[in-house]
Amino acid sequence: MRVLFVGDVFGEPGLRAVGLHLPDLRPQYDLVIVNGENAHHGKGLSKAAYRKLRDAGADLITLGNHAFDHKDVYELLQGEPVIRAHNYPPGTPGKGHWVLEARGERLLVAQVMGQVNMGLNLYDPFRTSEALLAEVAHDYALLEVHAEATSEKYALGYYLDGRIDALLGTHTHVQTADAGFLANGTAIQSDVGMTGPIHSIIGGEIESFLGRFLTQRPTPFKAASGRAMLCATELVLEGGRCTAIRPMRWEESQ
Repeated sequence: MRVLFVGDVFGEPGLRAVGLHLPDLRPQYDLVIVNGENAHHGKGLSKAAYRKLRDAGADLITLGNHAFDHKDVYELLQGEPVIRAHNYPPGTPGKGHWVLEARGERLLVAQVMGQVNMGLNLYDPFRTSEALLAEVAHDYALLEVHAEATSEKYALGYYLDGRIDALLGTHTHVQTADAGFLANGTAIQSDVGMTGPIHSIIGGEIESFLGRFLTQRPTPFKAASGRAMLCATELVLEGGRCTAIRPMRWEESQ
């Protein structure tokens, strides 16, 4: 089973990059998963953005700390293949996991949110993930960890090493060069990277984001525009384990 995971899609440039590259890539993969939590102008997921991601070839869309920033998401979470973090409190709209099928096998995809410097008070992602693995039947398991701290992502990886097939980090928007395997066979990459504007500060307009650092005062959020990149990670799942992990990046031509 070949799986492609596309990192945080950010605003119009990110949607454009997905629309440009994913339809050509799609035939190479059995399943495509896309993090779309920043797809609507840099914050949240709208119906229009959801439709663009699905039309480009996404089988499942994941969210993150901006999951509920746009009202459209409540309707999408009622039955569309969209998941939010699994460690939200009981009663939160939507699901935190989804089971995808390909080649007669089941891939459990779940997302948990980190607790370090995320500004949210969610349930323990370690034991929440562990309980889910015991509850849901699957042949393979992919855990997306939407978190700020690389240490927390690796801690989760080692806690679940050998019990999940892959752990992919999102949220920090910078593709990391650490893709590999832990001691008991779990594939890991601490951040898949951002699919969005190249000339930006993690997707935001440079001038407005610089103002936050230079003045130490709040400045209006603005999503950057311009040339885009697409960051993704390829996984190969076979024989009951992940056998390959490969980060990829494409850039729009000038």
